[in-house]
Amino acid sequence: MINRASMIDEVQSRVANAFALSRSELLSRSRRRPVALARQVAMYLCRDLAQRSGGRSRWASFPRIGIAFARDHSSVIHACHVVTERRARDRGLAELLDELTRELRPATPLIAEGGAE
Repeated sequence: MINRASMIDEVQSRVANAFALSRSELLSRSRRRPVALARQVAMYLCRDLAQRSGGRSRWASFPRIGIAFARDHSSVIHACHVVTERRARDRGLAELLDELTRELRPATPLIAEGGAE
């Protein structure tokens, strides 16, 4: 079974790779636009994949995602809003999100309600 930490780690690694960043850059305090966008995409995908896997997966609550990214839960909420809005008007971002979701989704159904912690 895939637990919360390994799924979030996988999202972080794949997003960092897609944006040509290291995982440490993704998790850094940097506010440079490319780093911030990649971080927001990763937080969005963590939340989105959890909702697609049943909607109530505890591993992807706003506070838990925030902890995984060394951020506050409100940063995760903001990231989800920003990416949702940008996806609607940025075809390139929408295609990237679709591609990352396809890559990550095969692992997601293995996460049980409340998942291993």
